[in-house]
Amino acid sequence: MNAPPPYGGSPPPYGGPPQAYGGPLPPPGFRPPAPPTDDASHLSVLAICHFVYSGFLGLSSLLGLVYVAIGIFFASSVFPTPPPTAHGAPGLPPELIGGFFAAVGGFITLFLGAQAVLVLVSGLALRKRRRRTLSFVAACICCMNVPLGTALGVFTLVVLSRASVKALYDQVAYYEG
Repeated sequence: MNAPPPYGGSPPPYGGPPQAYGGPLPPPGFRPPAPPTDDASHLSVLAICHFVYSGFLGLSSLLGLVYVAIGIFFASSVFPTPPPTAHGAPGLPPELIGGFFAAVGGFITLFLGAQAVLVLVSGLALRKRRRRTLSFVAACICCMNVPLGTALGVFTLVVLSRASVKALYDQVAYYEG
């Protein structure tokens, strides 16, 4: 005598709890099948996001060239050396100020440019399902750039931390090697 399932639904494949469906208990160690994951599509979307973010970083690195231009303008001695202050201390020479601006601009350009290249290579690796560690490192570095880089980095870390994604990378490495 089996009671109908509550609310008119069908019982799960293993019979469900005996109180609700009147079926047997599942065998010891039984686990229901895991829902299918969309790991391949998640990696493809992450690869596209890496390409777009790499373009943003490349454009941002060009803004550092503005600082370099300002530094060159100051260092070209267009401005005269300022007169001494009331305490007799000389003012900063324009060449020093220009050199500082050029150095900061050069650092910004090189740092963001290197980060853009790293994110681009990570996007290519995500597309080919290779170099998982490189993508991890790139995701950690992206987390420094708030808010877009942080979001991309966190989502990349979450997806790459899944065991099913690691198995997908291992499967690609097995067939290639």
